[in-house]
Amino acid sequence: MLLARRVRAIAERTPVLLVPGMCGTRLVDDRGRVVWGNLASLYTGPPVKTATRSAGLLEEIAVVPGVAGVDVYGGLLRFLERAGYRRGEDLHVLDYDWRTGAIDGAAALARAIASIRGVGDERVDLIALSTGGTVCRAYFAEHGVAAVRRVVYLGAPQRGTFDALACLHRGFRFAPRGRLFDAHEARIQVTFDALPHPDDRVFVDPAGATLDLDHYDPAVWSRLGLADVDDDFAARLAAARELHRRLDAAPHPTDAFVIGAKHLPTPARVRVDGGRGHVPPPRPSPTDPHVGFAYVPGDGELSAASLAALPGIDPQRVWFATPGKHSALPSDAGVHALALEALLGTTRAIPKTDLRKLAVLRAPEPRVGSAEP
Repeated sequence: MLLARRVRAIAERTPVLLVPGMCGTRLVDDRGRVVWGNLASLYTGPPVKTATRSAGLLEEIAVVPGVAGVDVYGGLLRFLERAGYRRGEDLHVLDYDWRTGAIDGAAALARAIASIRGVGDERVDLIALSTGGTVCRAYFAEHGVAAVRRVVYLGAPQRGTFDALACLHRGFRFAPRGRLFDAHEARIQVTFDALPHPDDRVFVDPAGATLDLDHYDPAVWSRLGLADVDDDFAARLAAARELHRRLDAAPHPTDAFVIGAKHLPTPARVRVDGGRGHVPPPRPSPTDPHVGFAYVPGDGELSAASLAALPGIDPQRVWFATPGKHSALPSDAGVHALALEALLGTTRAIPKTDLRKLAVLRAPEPRVGSAEP
């Protein structure tokens, strides 16, 4: 593989640190029992709030241990290893408790970067997946950009995601016929931190016209029947609003790439009708008359507009793949190749064609013996 040969040809590779997103690390309780990250946790088991710590990257969910499993992050790590990176040397993973939100994640990221750099001034590259991108941007807000050379965002919500609002309204389900993680279980800071940007408007009337309603106002959630609001809910909303403001003011490395998808219909609007809020289902019905304004292009959970909204990003560095769904991004072969290209700083810009040169190159040569004009 040409990309792999290019990586191996680099004498001094910049260390890469993988920053997983929500649900990207295993969670265990105080006795070491897995609360999140195995097959049983998709169908049975205690709430994720009962976990006490993280316990490593979720590389796969084993179906038959040692025989078959569902890839999560393992395929991406193995791809980078085949390209020449080595775990523990120039390939590292952030192990953190994703439930506690972007600010806590940023503190864990700062410790990991300091550990990799040691006493030197070496910089690192970051691969940030999903809400791991918010963790990175919170790190830049708290610690600046000096320690980071390049950031590669994979499906990261630069302006939040409507899916977070949907999870706080109805919960979420990871596996077909798996257990429902209900709306109360979704009330962890990472979900609130992933809400759409406070300046974006997600409420529309029955005709699709935008309504000036603030989705960070707990009274709006209560009045529209979207959630049972309490003091904790309101406090988490306030913390998430403040996070977005800090991200807006934060510096960012100029060397960045964004990778994601825009080929799937993605829920994006709450329709307000009869004084109640109606959240669209994850996949649109062919007969739904509101499809035209309730859904937008994306990866099924994250809109392409939010994906590409990183401040200052060069549009030529926003690349698209076609994973089957948002959660399949880290296991998608096309995403793997794009991520490696980004680490190499590949340009995908297509130069403009000089039509004058093209005309000269294609002009027929005179035949031997013919008269010159």
